[in-house]
Amino acid sequence: MARISTYEQDSTVSKNDKVIGTDSVTGGTKNFTLESILDLLDDETTYEHTQGSASSTWTITHNLDKYPSVTVVDNDDDVVYGDTNYQDKNTVIIYFGAAFAGKAFLN
Repeated sequence: MARISTYEQDSTVSKNDKVIGTDSVTGGTKNFTLESILDLLDDETTYEHTQGSASSTWTITHNLDKYPSVTVVDNDDDVVYGDTNYQDKNTVIIYFGAAFAGKAFLN
């Protein structure tokens, strides 16, 4: 096997480029695209909550196993500020001055 230093350096990185790694299920060596790695990281580090019915208290179970930052928007995509209380590393309750529906983005 050639040394890594003998390979040409790629100055144009794309999501379709591949890296080599070990599959955690089979233990086999596989190629992974950068896009698949980015998708995996995105899925595990962020959570999007949709509050479909208007409420002044939103309880969000995100299962991110951390105390994430939270951004809330109403259905017009205007940012709304509330009192954020972390119950534990997987649940946050946000209290608002008025009831509304919208989305919360956690990361």
